[in-house]
Amino acid sequence: MPGDRRHAWLLAITALLIAAYWIAYFHTDLTKPDFVLAPATAAARTEAAIYLGFESSFPLADGFVALTAAIAALYLVTKDAKSVLFGLISAGGLMFLALIDIFFNCLQGFYTVANILSDSGMQIEIVINVFCVGFAIWSAQRFWRHPLRG
Repeated sequence: MPGDRRHAWLLAITALLIAAYWIAYFHTDLTKPDFVLAPATAAARTEAAIYLGFESSFPLADGFVALTAAIAALYLVTKDAKSVLFGLISAGGLMFLALIDIFFNCLQGFYTVANILSDSGMQIEIVINVFCVGFAIWSAQRFWRHPLRG
């Protein structure tokens, strides 16, 4: 199918970006919102603990999505029908994780206009969420219509 090589590259890059995010998360403050880095009050410390506890629950699930994306990319390049299965699993997992993250950030009041405009950590979160939703939709519909689906 035209565009398979590009799709495979996007899947592989997605897997690598997931790994890079978690390396940055655990070894730098680059991906963390400002309110987590310097909580000034007891309420801010509680908010930071809630955020960090929630974010810390993602590495295993993100690793699963990264693995299925990498496998889908490999199978897509080799024109193996298993690419459809792993691609749909990856897209579904990506959408699920993005929606949980979006809902949590909205529910906790982290996705406010003020936070998004002033906090680079929240800007990174928004970019990740938008990419995940968009790529999951595009990838799922592409795999669903793929001739390898048989």
